[in-house]
Amino acid sequence: MFIVWGRKLVYRKLGHVADFCPICRKPRPFALQRIGSAGHVYYITVSQGELVGYERTCLKCQTTFNAEPTQYAKVVPKPLPWNDMVRQTFPTLHEAWADRLALEQQVRDNPHTLSAQDRHALIRNPFLLLSPKVEKRFASTHMDKEVGFALLGAVVLLIAVPALARAVVPDQAEVGVLVAMGLGASLVVWQIAMSGSRFMRRQVVPVLAQCLQPLQPTPGELQAVMAELKTLKHKMGSKLKLPELYAQLKMKARGSAG
Repeated sequence: MFIVWGRKLVYRKLGHVADFCPICRKPRPFALQRIGSAGHVYYITVSQGELVGYERTCLKCQTTFNAEPTQYAKVVPKPLPWNDMVRQTFPTLHEAWADRLALEQQVRDNPHTLSAQDRHALIRNPFLLLSPKVEKRFASTHMDKEVGFALLGAVVLLIAVPALARAVVPDQAEVGVLVAMGLGASLVVWQIAMSGSRFMRRQVVPVLAQCLQPLQPTPGELQAVMAELKTLKHKMGSKLKLPELYAQLKMKARGSAG
């Protein structure tokens, strides 16, 4: 008998806290959770496992960051009105993030008054924050809805094409099966190959554009960050298509102007 066992990450919700979100560029409510490593049998665990760390997920942009629960005065079970949330969970939030909040105020007033060093750091930061998400996504094959539709289409082809072949050219029914298998496999492989681009376009580019738009980055500044990411061998540097990011930034700029 073959038994599936090993270790897996176990996530346990702890509650909610207030903190600063570097993607939203402002304080936000977060969901806080514990990450443990526990043994499993057939992927079923019975404990929260050995502590690996903690993470917080912004309830607005859904970006996840490492967390340190000891900095919070309290963890509340559900989001509260904002002022209550800050007072109960992180009463020193504005003091703890004073330098960053002052920098963000300067961004809102006029991002071009920032020093070149600060601009580069602020433009580079969201790329680095989202990089682990990109690395995780491309570490294995993932299925999105388009891949699911392709699999369904492959099944339909495998049923329909041989049936049609038997009705039209009965002596070529086996060829029909081979053709259906080839078309179905090609369709699935094509959609799997395209799924990475869809992930970047849907889940990474919009978040980056939302974060970067207040800085009004130039193409040269973005290209410099991308070159740095490629040098550091981040998948973000090769998977992200700058024209898509430019387009999103222009769209958001028009929306802000309107």
